[in-house]
Amino acid sequence: MSTAMPEPVSASPPASGGPPLRGRRTARAGDALVTAVAALELLPLQGYLDTESVLVCTPAVLVLLLRRRFPVTALLVTLPSMATGYLWLAPMIAMFTVASCTVRRRIVVGAGSALFGASLWAGITVDASSMTWGDHLVAVQVALMFSIGPAGVGILARTRSELRARLAELSASQAYGRRLEAERAVAQERTRMAREMHDTVSYHLGIIAAQSGALSSTAPDDTVREDAEIMRRHSASAMAELRDIVGVLRHTAGGRADAGDPARLANLRTLVKEARLDAVLHLDLDLPDGRTCVPLVERTAYRIVQEALTNVRKHAPGAHVVVTVGPSAQGDSLVVEVRNEPPSTQRQPGPALGAPTNGYGLIGLEERIALVEGALRAGPTPDGGFAVRAELPLVGSAYPSTELTGTR
Repeated sequence: MSTAMPEPVSASPPASGGPPLRGRRTARAGDALVTAVAALELLPLQGYLDTESVLVCTPAVLVLLLRRRFPVTALLVTLPSMATGYLWLAPMIAMFTVASCTVRRRIVVGAGSALFGASLWAGITVDASSMTWGDHLVAVQVALMFSIGPAGVGILARTRSELRARLAELSASQAYGRRLEAERAVAQERTRMAREMHDTVSYHLGIIAAQSGALSSTAPDDTVREDAEIMRRHSASAMAELRDIVGVLRHTAGGRADAGDPARLANLRTLVKEARLDAVLHLDLDLPDGRTCVPLVERTAYRIVQEALTNVRKHAPGAHVVVTVGPSAQGDSLVVEVRNEPPSTQRQPGPALGAPTNGYGLIGLEERIALVEGALRAGPTPDGGFAVRAELPLVGSAYPSTELTGTR
């Protein structure tokens, strides 16, 4: 048994305006807002700043726009403004950025020490001659607050971001573990189904094959021997297909190749003949140039005819059946149609004796046809019969194909 493998899905880059672009825009807006807030500190100092202070404070404010890309450089540029005593907010913001963006502890400690020195210089040089020891102690405390405070908040923000990333990674790992557990449960269930199918269905099929073989060799009537041989052949084929299904369920490669699969268009005549119905087959395997029928489409077409004939035997015994298989008028699809007349008046319509009717036949056909991206229509006809029509797409010669001989 062969299964269709899904095509790999290629990853595409995010479209313009996606989350990464919005994140960059938000970061730029935040940097502009922080720069504007830092510049407000200079407004009360208008008229008191000399030329040297302006040359120091202006770059200290503008460098905040680049603090995310160059955090250490931004801090170094703002330190002279801290030493002058005119600008305090910009160096603190730069220190926060260094602590939140830098993982290396030495860099954070060095940056904090530099900011502490600049803050202490600004506090001591205001009026060093008149300062007491208490004033010096206050200056040290203020310098520690201006340096350790932003550094601590930055380290806290970085730790929180790392914790969020670890939690996301843990959640993804747990989801992956749950998915593996679900796949393991599915594999165990598939193995159990394979075991049950092999132990139960193969037992009954083996009995049918043995009994029909014995009847075929001992029956005095030719018709009975032919029917018994058909039963034996079908039971043997069913056992072979069962082994293929069990192999697929167990993820083994013991299935037969497509060349040995009986579910092929070339075997439709044998299928219709062995159905023992009043059926006529119109089979056209002459496909247009460049069009081929892949094994999966052939198998689907075969199963459509098989299921439709089974339904006729169950629900319309004695009805005349017309089976038509061939390319569409446009040549882009394979049309499979099974149409039956109303049941024969000699027998009442209804399920055949002992034939199970679970209603899953058409559902299974819909699922098969969906796998090949085809279309199915099934329903009663105006004359009281029933029709099943499916259109299965044909593909170009680039796909693996099956050699078909033209017969009608």
